[in-house]
Amino acid sequence: MEPERIEKAVYEATLDDGSIYGKLTSRDMKRLETTEKHIAGDAKSLLDVGCFCGEWLDFLLSRRQDIEEHLGIDVAESKIKEGGQLHPDLNLKAAFAEDLDVPDGGFEVVTCLEVLEHIPKWHAVFESLFRFASKQVVVTVPYRENIVKTPCVHCGKITPLYGHLHRYSEESFPQVPGWSRSFKKIAGYNPSGSLIRRIYRVLRPIYSWLLVDYRKLS
Repeated sequence: MEPERIEKAVYEATLDDGSIYGKLTSRDMKRLETTEKHIAGDAKSLLDVGCFCGEWLDFLLSRRQDIEEHLGIDVAESKIKEGGQLHPDLNLKAAFAEDLDVPDGGFEVVTCLEVLEHIPKWHAVFESLFRFASKQVVVTVPYRENIVKTPCVHCGKITPLYGHLHRYSEESFPQVPGWSRSFKKIAGYNPSGSLIRRIYRVLRPIYSWLLVDYRKLS
């Protein structure tokens, strides 16, 4: 187990008991729909870093038949195996992004959705994305989330809820030489509704997302 990376054994155990992730919700679908609109229209190849079971790739490829080559990677072998059963047509592989044997610029587009907030030293993965991409890098993270800590169901130690270790805003993402950068905020929920619902959301807010779109300058 390498301290500079996500603790793989803990990650696997947490995923296996379902305490972090579940099925995609309507909020997740809204995020995926918005993200799909940002993927370059002429993209023919795409790599998804932190693919989990391949939900995003399955969603995207059902709408973008023009993408001819794809690969999804995740450090959790259990989720790669599950993804292969759920989506047998997807090309999925268990791997760390930093170790992935892919030529520089091997994919036109690289996505990394709801991943960086779980990684202790996230900049190493972030930098790897630009090695793989020849045209575009798209990242989504929780936006200005207030990190809530709670006792871990595994060890009892105080730990960030949902495994989110970092709080992100536009200032978190640097200018990368040779790449343009733009941002889009994706609303997490509609604040309208009954008074009780509004009070509940004040006491237990749902974060929104930040989409970061990097494009290679010609």
